[in-house]
Amino acid sequence: MSQIYDHADDIKEIITNILKERQDIEWVKELSNHITSEMIVCGLREDKLAPKKQKWTIKIEGVRGAKTLLNPKAKYLIHGYVNKWDACSPEKQVAHVLHCLKKIEVPTQEELNKLAKKSEDYEYGKLQKTDLEDFRTFVKTLGMDWAEEGSPIPNLVKDKTLTV
Repeated sequence: MSQIYDHADDIKEIITNILKERQDIEWVKELSNHITSEMIVCGLREDKLAPKKQKWTIKIEGVRGAKTLLNPKAKYLIHGYVNKWDACSPEKQVAHVLHCLKKIEVPTQEELNKLAKKSEDYEYGKLQKTDLEDFRTFVKTLGMDWAEEGSPIPNLVKDKTLTV
């Protein structure tokens, strides 16, 4: 039986807003110099409810190798289930997207220079392992239970006083 996914234009819109509106956050600025929203494909499964034990709302995966045949511009895939996504407040949706974007590996200028010397291109689609050190500011700003249902959080695109 085939799975039915729908393009999640609202996630793409959040990505575009984050990359445009939060240039004050250093890692977002670096990320926007490295990727564009067109490099991220977003889809939500609508033919089935998310399993009850599933903790995540959306997750990101790198697209490399033969998978790029489906869409040569796609380097990352954000996906999840419609019911989990729709149950989130707009503030939580922004936080979930930021959490995914924070996992994208951004090469340093030194790494890019080394590749250029070898006439090689950077291979997109690489992700960082979730590490508390990398996500310290995120957790400090939103709290450990930021993703829990019912816990209110601020909108990280609109509230420029907050950094993640």
